[in-house]
Amino acid sequence: MEIYLKSRDFKNWLSVKNGPHIPMKMNDKNEPLLKTEDEWDEEDFKKMTIDNMALNIFLVSLDKVEYNLVRRCTSAHEIWKLLILTHEGTEKVKNSKLALLNRDYELFKMQPNESIKNLYNRLLDIFTPRFPQDNIYGDISYK
Repeated sequence: MEIYLKSRDFKNWLSVKNGPHIPMKMNDKNEPLLKTEDEWDEEDFKKMTIDNMALNIFLVSLDKVEYNLVRRCTSAHEIWKLLILTHEGTEKVKNSKLALLNRDYELFKMQPNESIKNLYNRLLDIFTPRFPQDNIYGDISYK
């Protein structure tokens, strides 16, 4: 989805990543206030359109189950966070998956009479199916 949003308009992705644009103005005491729709300028309209385009892309691309999960979200940013939480889990879940991956890797060794090809395929089986696109390794340094 990230690549698709970037390909449509990179600003769509920025809306998802950073959250929706909120038109603001400063009052007499130099405090930020929300602008009314009547006070929006051309730039506010452009940014709100980008936000709504990103939201629309999500809503029309999700299946019925995922749509029902996110239908109450009011921004593409909210949908993105909810989908990440649903599909990847919390930090605790990610850490548990990483611990299992680490255990499987540490116990990994060549079986008697096993070919290099089978060994390589078993090694790929440890890593590939569990974390197809996730960056679960964080800031691991390899020494």
